[in-house]
Amino acid sequence: MSRVLTAMPAAALALAVLAGCGAEAPAAAPPEGKASTTADPRSKRRQMEAMRADCMKGKGFKYAANVPAPVRRTPEEIKARTGDYDAMAKEREKYGFGVFAGHVYPERKDVGMRADPNEPIAMALSETQRKVWLAADETCYIQAYSKFSGRKVTSGIDAFNQMNTMSKQLRGRELNGDAELVRLAGAFGECLRNKGVKVTSLKPTDISWSGQEAYEAMATKIGKEQNPDAKGQLVIPDLTAEQARPYLTREIKSALLDLECGKDFYPVYKSKEWAISQKVDAAFGVDEGLFGS
Repeated sequence: MSRVLTAMPAAALALAVLAGCGAEAPAAAPPEGKASTTADPRSKRRQMEAMRADCMKGKGFKYAANVPAPVRRTPEEIKARTGDYDAMAKEREKYGFGVFAGHVYPERKDVGMRADPNEPIAMALSETQRKVWLAADETCYIQAYSKFSGRKVTSGIDAFNQMNTMSKQLRGRELNGDAELVRLAGAFGECLRNKGVKVTSLKPTDISWSGQEAYEAMATKIGKEQNPDAKGQLVIPDLTAEQARPYLTREIKSALLDLECGKDFYPVYKSKEWAISQKVDAAFGVDEGLFGS
C-alpha cells in the first residue's frame, strides 16, 4: 500500500518524495519532553484541515480531516542529527547513509511517510473523477495553507519549492560562508582522498552530502536499469532484502569511513545545519503540522 506525506495535497507528493533525498526535507517536530507553546500544538492544523474539508464539501467531494500526532524524534536521533559521533556511528553501523537500508530494514522504508485517510477516498473514484478530486484538493489546500501559514503559495509544489529555496539560501550563506567549516571541510576532503575516495567539491554543504549522494546514484542506476522509462533524480530500485544486503554492506563501510574522516567536521556542521532546519520549519509551520507532517 502506498504511503504519503500527510499535509501536502496529493498532486505535490510525487515531487516531494523524489526531491526529498536531494533537497532539504522538513525536519521532525521538537523532541519529546520539550514544552509546547500552546495547549494543543496542532491547533492550527486542526483548523486548516477543517477548512479543507469544508472547501471540498463545497465542491461536492468527501475529504477526511487529517490531524496526525506530531512526529517525535528520540534523543539518540537528535544526537545523530546534531553531529554526536557515537550516535552517528551507531546509526551508520546498521543503516549506512540510509540509501539501501530501507530494502533490508522495513522500519527505514517509510521514514517521514504516513498513511493518509484520503488516499482510499481518492482511489475509490474513477480515473476521471480522481483527477477532478485531486485538482479540487490542490485548490483547497492552497487556500487553507496560505491562510494559516501566512505564506502566499500557488500550489503544494510551490510551497515545497519555497521551503527548499529558503533552506538552500540559508545553508549556502551560513554554512558555506563559515570560515571554521570551510577549514574543517578541507581537512575532511583531504582525509577522504587519502583513503581513495573521490572528492569533487570541498564546499561544506557538498562534502557533507557526497557519500550519500554516491549511493543514491548507484541505487538510481539499478532502478533505471530495471525500469528504463523511470523519470526523476532518484529512482528507487526494486530489490529484495537478500539482493540489497551486499549493497548495504558496502554502503556501511563507506559511511563509517566517511564519518571517521569527518569526525571533527560533523559536530560543527550538523549542529549549525540543525539550527537552520529549525528556522525553516518555523517559517513554514512544520512544527504546527501545516506542512510535511
